[in-house]
Amino acid sequence: MENNTIVFSKRLAPTDTNARLAIPITALEHIEGDNILRCRDSAGTEWQFKFYTRPNGQPKPAFTTGWLDFVRAKELRIGDVVTLSKQEDEYKIHAKRAINLMGQEIMVDL
Repeated sequence: MENNTIVFSKRLAPTDTNARLAIPITALEHIEGDNILRCRDSAGTEWQFKFYTRPNGQPKPAFTTGWLDFVRAKELRIGDVVTLSKQEDEYKIHAKRAINLMGQEIMVDL
């Protein structure tokens, strides 16, 4: 049985769609390796994000370089939800948007 851990899930704010993705500090315990995080989306495309933390004081982790390429490719906007999960040694990134379908709000993959 595969171990699938949700690293974080976040509703996007303005800074997340036009500069960098600020991620929760609690995600740090699940992210390993150098300052480049490699992950795959639901279509199997590999994405690389530079992972940045401030060296002094509060870490304030964020994905920087490569993040806006993902935003543009998926046409992400404020309010969309991005989830990063880890399955075995591989990271997966998913983007979803809430849409209204016949009076019901549903989440669709982007």
